[in-house]
Amino acid sequence: MKKYLWLLAALLLTIPTYFAMLRPGIQNIQDNMQYFRIYEMEKCLIDGQIPCRWVPDMGYGFGYPLYLYYSPGPYYLGLMFHSLGFQYVDCVKILFVLGFIVSGIGMYWLILSLMYSPKVAFVGTLLYIYAPVRAVQVYVRGSLSEFLAMAIFPFLFLFAYRIIKGFSRNNILYFGVTIALMFLTHNLMTIAIMPILLIWIICLAFMDDNLKILVDISKGMAIGVGLSAFYVLPLIFERQYVHLESMVGGYFDYRQHFVNLFQLFISNHWGYGSSQLGPNDDLSLSVGIVQWVLALASVVLALFNYKMSNKYFWEIILLAGISLLFMFMMHERSSFVWNRLGFLSMFQFPWRFLVVNSFVLTILGCFAINNFKGLVQNIIILTVSVLLFVMYGSFFRPQLWTIMSDTELLSSNEFVKQQTASIFDYLPKSAFLPPNYEAPLLPEVLNGEARVVKYDKGSNWQKGEIEVMSTTANIRVPLFDFPGMKVADNGKNIFFNHSNCSRQDYCFGQINFVLDKGNHQIKISLNRTWPRTLGDIISVISIVGVVIYIFKNNEN
Repeated sequence: MKKYLWLLAALLLTIPTYFAMLRPGIQNIQDNMQYFRIYEMEKCLIDGQIPCRWVPDMGYGFGYPLYLYYSPGPYYLGLMFHSLGFQYVDCVKILFVLGFIVSGIGMYWLILSLMYSPKVAFVGTLLYIYAPVRAVQVYVRGSLSEFLAMAIFPFLFLFAYRIIKGFSRNNILYFGVTIALMFLTHNLMTIAIMPILLIWIICLAFMDDNLKILVDISKGMAIGVGLSAFYVLPLIFERQYVHLESMVGGYFDYRQHFVNLFQLFISNHWGYGSSQLGPNDDLSLSVGIVQWVLALASVVLALFNYKMSNKYFWEIILLAGISLLFMFMMHERSSFVWNRLGFLSMFQFPWRFLVVNSFVLTILGCFAINNFKGLVQNIIILTVSVLLFVMYGSFFRPQLWTIMSDTELLSSNEFVKQQTASIFDYLPKSAFLPPNYEAPLLPEVLNGEARVVKYDKGSNWQKGEIEVMSTTANIRVPLFDFPGMKVADNGKNIFFNHSNCSRQDYCFGQINFVLDKGNHQIKISLNRTWPRTLGDIISVISIVGVVIYIFKNNEN
């Protein structure tokens, strides 16, 4: 009972971090497309496009392979809340609030499992929730997926720990599901956290002299990859079909976003701006003074207690080394690493590693507090809790608050903004440039004589009747060409290509084809490619396997 009271106390003390969102309206954030992504996801599912990969309104209405590359998990969840009657704007706020609560629960149970102290788990929860980067994610950047990824981190380590320590074999399944959630929530944070998780698992297995347990860990990982294969396989094998250069160039070039030591360790600056080349960034880029001081204390205490057989010694040294590595990667001195490992450029901002480092520092800080007992420990816990509120409590509030409903969000002017925001990200390579005009409602007749009798658009398809009066007519439809697209004329697939234009011609990779004289029932649709098909099959098999396993366990 005592451990649940400490958990309740921790969750109550996290309410100030999201209390500002418990009112009508939305906070002003840099990524204000979160609401629109849920709206587009709904169009997919209503249309029967499962899983959702192509959304109809982005790309200025020419369609977009958004969820082929952008982790879709948060938006499936957001749509679930919308189906319960909440507005899109409220769904996003609900997801942020849930992120705080689930983060707190996960970190509490992880620390409790590692250190067997409800009081230490209590303060660990506060250390994690009140890390400055959390306020930046919610009230400045609005990075919903990255924020929710932090809620999953503790569960990855918790279920892995329970597997290693021989708890119920159900933890293999829980571990696998958590890995799938990680992939579906934020692919970059998955890349960042998985090496740490694997190193930690191997370290614990060696310490317990139980390397055989790695077989069970591998089973869990296989379940996770299988469940998320519908997203992971296309992400890996179809990256070459879209423009990615805008995501690593210009403002998003990592060379402009390194953090100096003062910003990391000393500064307690708070702002609602952005990062830039030089030290004058107008947002918090701190690892948290309270967090790093406690982490350093854990290392010092571990070194002093080594001769006393401190059972956490190697875990502390391992995590401290990992934390130092991440801090190094945020500093300009690590440029040579970034230059040689090209995939790192996709992280865009070196300070993005604050996300993972905040998790590591929290565990390290808890090791330090756990080293003390009785009155001394109580004083430290009280002091740390007060410092967290005093130093970071004011960060968790919006700069501006706007009263906006879904009707206003989807009004004509706002709708166009959402259609064109970040338009170069994941733009199909068939388009030389992003379109500079809104997609027309009907196909265009490029040459010949023809008329569009009727025409409809769905989430990943367009269809209609076209009458051609001349011998032939060249038709261009308002839809980007993309691998998997097919054009059927009266039920038979026909040849098509896309406008392969120079910069001066202002055509944007739309599908076009030639029709003979007569009436034509045309349908253009996005179909599966081999990575999509294979990924879908693996995921379906994995889901069926998980369901069978659950039913068998319930029978037993």
